[in-house]
Amino acid sequence: MSRRTISLLAAISAAWTLAASPSGAALPTHAELRAKTDRFLERRPAVSQRLGGSGGVRGGGGPGTVLPGSRVVSFYGAPQMNQTILGMRGPASAASALAQQAAPYETLGERPVIAEFDLVSVFATAGGGPDGLYRSRQDPEVIDIYLRRARAADARLMLDIQPGRATFADELEALADYVAEPDVDVAIDPEWNVGRRGIPGRSIGRVTAKEVNAVSRTLARTVRAYGLPPKLLVVHQFRRGSVRGRGEIRQRPGVQVLLNFDGIGSPEPKAAGYAALTTPRLFDGFSLFYSRDTPLMKPGAVLRLEPEPDFLLYQ
Repeated sequence: MSRRTISLLAAISAAWTLAASPSGAALPTHAELRAKTDRFLERRPAVSQRLGGSGGVRGGGGPGTVLPGSRVVSFYGAPQMNQTILGMRGPASAASALAQQAAPYETLGERPVIAEFDLVSVFATAGGGPDGLYRSRQDPEVIDIYLRRARAADARLMLDIQPGRATFADELEALADYVAEPDVDVAIDPEWNVGRRGIPGRSIGRVTAKEVNAVSRTLARTVRAYGLPPKLLVVHQFRRGSVRGRGEIRQRPGVQVLLNFDGIGSPEPKAAGYAALTTPRLFDGFSLFYSRDTPLMKPGAVLRLEPEPDFLLYQ
């Protein structure tokens, strides 16, 4: 084995080690989430009403598609998650900061940029809760606020699912009314998909190609039923075991499946981990952590990654 190969494997291993807990903060309880939600809603952030939105789709890869003609730059989190960018800023401030963060990618890259809020809409929790499923659903009023704010900025909204002991299918069904909107996408987080006996924060979850394909099948049916433009389906990953059978994941008409690398740390191991987990036929995403990457990669360096990312997620 060559010295270069050994160095690359060491860098990949470091990336996965650094990514071992991409979520960061301790998981909340149901009661803590409810209290934080109530405090957020008491402030009632004012957003002008827009009943429909294009989600910034400019049709670069086919009628109404986002990828590959455009690149998505997104902010992750929720107002209940203080250590995320959507937890540190209110919706209006986050929209302004997102526009500033996206601007260099428009200038330096060759693709137009679409902004997106990646809102955690199902939280993995520290306790089982009333139904024992170790998850709590986002308040619909909160989702409404972020959807209106996204539309006011000509951006998109992504609903991020951390299912705990529930299933992605059940949580997607609970969000069906939002998924039927033309500018709403879906993300699934295998780290928190712990099965019927797992405990979030103690058990490291995963997702199978069969589960991913089931979610994309549901999204494709929704797109057909409502005559919608294609949707993004983002699958988070921070190690190879996050996604089982990745080569069997299907791309369907109406759904664009993307694997997003959630590694944390310094640029070299992050780049190596990202490159190692790319999968043919699927789009590529890359996460950046404002307070945990050392140092935070600049847009020019991000655009030099191989392959060039289609989706960027700032936390």
